[in-house]
Amino acid sequence: MGIGGGPSEWDDYEWVRLDDLPVEPLTEAILDWLADHPVWTGGDVDRVLLVDLDNLRAEPGRWGVRMAAMVALASQADHAHFAGQAGAVRRARPHLEGVAATVQGVPDGSDLADHALLDAARALDLHRAEVCVVSNDGIFADLADSAPLTVVTPGRQALSKRLVDAATRLVELTTLEEAAGSVRA
Repeated sequence: MGIGGGPSEWDDYEWVRLDDLPVEPLTEAILDWLADHPVWTGGDVDRVLLVDLDNLRAEPGRWGVRMAAMVALASQADHAHFAGQAGAVRRARPHLEGVAATVQGVPDGSDLADHALLDAARALDLHRAEVCVVSNDGIFADLADSAPLTVVTPGRQALSKRLVDAATRLVELTTLEEAAGSVRA
């Protein structure tokens, strides 16, 4: 709750609240799940991770959990690219450890982070690759034309149908968080 009983500044970023769950066990549970269920098939191709930080909305306690998951995914990728508007980049950098240098800030505006990520993927000029996109935006669906596409969505309620249809595999962060929380609670 914000000043005067109004919404807090974080309400714009809260798609799911898991206030009753301790953050450290939740982080461990999600990292364990990602280790046991890799988003990559393990084939002999480049692994590309594209993270739209503007889509990873969460209240402050869960933001760190989601950033830990992004670091884990980046450590498994051959190429990792992160993009977002100033606020998302500012919140993400302290949590992104060794991959913070791959974060690209973009001006405020619709789809600018998406385009920055797509440009980064195209610049790799890979003929064979596996792509994991952390986003809800349908603009990434075209990546499935040339590579297996795993979509990690912060939550299905904002997920583009076009991206769902294009995905080879779909992982929902809110479902993982809720499942990990109920197991660890």
